[in-house]
Amino acid sequence: MRHTMKKNLFHTLVLTASATMLTSCFDEIKQVFNGEEGATPAPAEQQAPAEPAAPVIPTEPTNEEITQMLMEQLSGCDAAEAGALTCGEPTRNPDSSISMGATLKMTVKEDLYAKETAPAAFNKEREALNEAANASMKPESVYLFQVGATTDLITDADRMAKPLPEHLQAPLNELKELADSPVYRKVVNAGDSVDASATFTAIYTDAAWKFSNIVVDNAALLELNNYTAQSALPQDAPILTPEFEESRKATIREKVAAFNQLAEPYIKGREEQARATLTEHQARAEEEARRMTEQAAAQEAARQESIQGFVQALANDNLFAGEWTRDKKFGELSLHIEEAKQFDNSVQFVGTIYDTKLPEASLDIAGRCDLTPREDGTTQVDITIYDGQYDPDQPTAEVYDAKDGMLSLTLSKDGKLSGIMSCASWANTPEKAFQINMTPKAKEEPKRRRRR
Repeated sequence: MRHTMKKNLFHTLVLTASATMLTSCFDEIKQVFNGEEGATPAPAEQQAPAEPAAPVIPTEPTNEEITQMLMEQLSGCDAAEAGALTCGEPTRNPDSSISMGATLKMTVKEDLYAKETAPAAFNKEREALNEAANASMKPESVYLFQVGATTDLITDADRMAKPLPEHLQAPLNELKELADSPVYRKVVNAGDSVDASATFTAIYTDAAWKFSNIVVDNAALLELNNYTAQSALPQDAPILTPEFEESRKATIREKVAAFNQLAEPYIKGREEQARATLTEHQARAEEEARRMTEQAAAQEAARQESIQGFVQALANDNLFAGEWTRDKKFGELSLHIEEAKQFDNSVQFVGTIYDTKLPEASLDIAGRCDLTPREDGTTQVDITIYDGQYDPDQPTAEVYDAKDGMLSLTLSKDGKLSGIMSCASWANTPEKAFQINMTPKAKEEPKRRRRR
């Protein structure tokens, strides 16, 4: 065995030497072939340097780079600052970019407060003043009824609510402010965290990561903008705590008691004023009733006086004389009442009218006087003209010739008759009417003729 090993070793040495010699011979033949016979091989240090290694390309952005990108997207919310970042596994895209998601935990810097309406308990405490406040503002009519007034004495002004006087309005306003003014409630503590997440695509180019397709979910972060930071609260801001709530309710109770105490004498004073007002109303009502009675009596006396004046003016055998006019023509006219009869609301009479200068020629008439005086103290007298004798050369013959002649007159308080003499058929031609004005005359003995 040992002999065999020595033989193998010998063969190995021989083969190695032979290979070395063959290599040396091959190098010499190569140098001769290339014209480099006798050339000395260059030392190892004189050979060309190796090319520099290619730069290493990072496989994904660092947490710092992702955080910086996210903070740029989340600008506009100063209530929180960046905290820990959590990234999902990236997905390799064919264009060497990666898609991935990340969540940045944002830490709230200081306590945040929400502005809210005051607790209902505050208004509940304030309700204790309603009775006194309502009694103070009740319409005057309520107090008038309490002291015995009747509806006929109530005016529209009495039915209106009465404003509170200043010494009650000011504390009422203060109580309203205490009960209704908004309060602040802490909703977020300093140090609480809010997550903001995003998905994006990143590609490494020009020795930097470029981000695109960024979709951010920052709803929870933006919600913080609805709140007020503690450092931004108004001075002496009412912060809702159990202690504050109890203190505010106690203050309201105290001020309600003070209001009720102030209102009590005012309410009593209103009741007393209502009683005085009622007394004045009653006195005025009695005075007005007396005045109305006296006025009605005076008006009735005046009416009766006017009626008697009308009756006397149209009494038997009374005479009126005056003139007629139409355009620029004129003439004399007389009216004689032969017989008159009084009824409840009228006086009816018969008589004649004639030319004052020609009493022998006259026409029969029948008339009626309304005994209801007008506002100006006059009354209406309507007269119908019948046939008779008249001067045919006078313009008045136009009326006397017609079968519908009439006089529409007004009788004044001093016994004067005025109006028109016309015909019913002249209704559409009023300009044809004669204007009549007559006054009472002393009784005469007109020529009598037998009535037909």
